[in-house]
Amino acid sequence: MASPETYDIHELKVDPEPVLSKCTERVACETCGKSVKYFCYYCYRAVGELEGKVPQIRLPFKLDVVKHAKELDGKSTAIHAKVVAPEDVEIITYSDACLDGVDVERTALLYPGPDAQDVGAMDISRVERVVVIDGTWSQAKAMVRDSAQLQRMQKVTIRPRRTRFWRYQNMDEQYLATIEAIYFLYRDSAGSGYDGEYDALMCFFKYFYTYIQGEYAARPERPFHSRHQANYIDYSAAQGGAERAARQRDDRTRVNYDFGDLELERVFGDGD
Repeated sequence: MASPETYDIHELKVDPEPVLSKCTERVACETCGKSVKYFCYYCYRAVGELEGKVPQIRLPFKLDVVKHAKELDGKSTAIHAKVVAPEDVEIITYSDACLDGVDVERTALLYPGPDAQDVGAMDISRVERVVVIDGTWSQAKAMVRDSAQLQRMQKVTIRPRRTRFWRYQNMDEQYLATIEAIYFLYRDSAGSGYDGEYDALMCFFKYFYTYIQGEYAARPERPFHSRHQANYIDYSAAQGGAERAARQRDDRTRVNYDFGDLELERVFGDGD
């Protein structure tokens, strides 16, 4: 197996900070009324100050995110893709019939294995859509095992990278957050001519990553998760985020920054 690449998240051609930093409080989603921050993870839309300001892109092929029924909406990074590319992304809760009607001959499944083809080495024009599974690794394996439609799809894979995900998981560092996998699916499919066309998919992820780095740089006495990858917090590169984090703490009486439906303490704790 090839060694995983370390990608530089700061090189992405998307600058979320000027927009997302304006979102400081939860607001009621205008569609469902739920109190959310940044975006509604039930209606898949930006909320409050972010309405109409989050980047919107089109994708070269459709994406179906098949979500395990037990995957918490507030923990799913796949929702970022739906918010940024709403016309091309669908989020589907897994069931026996959830993929009925899908043309499996023109649909690929992003899933590793000996029979998976590198998406960068295939003729992607033959594919109308790609399915990505959103859940824990054990949940994903169970869905593929139990679904005849998923088993019939051509499997594709991406080049291995080291995750920049902040949430600890009991897997090695090649197991990406769902939005990272989605982003590299489109990036790798574009080949050597890629020039940042799909970097906006990482808009929220880059912002949250940079903020978390800054939060710990601002409070170096606070240890990061002891079982996370070594040197995850880059104190030298995180200084700008540290200054932003310090300013935001000065504006609040208690720390309660949430990314999705999870408060800071839970976001920095164990994940699936």
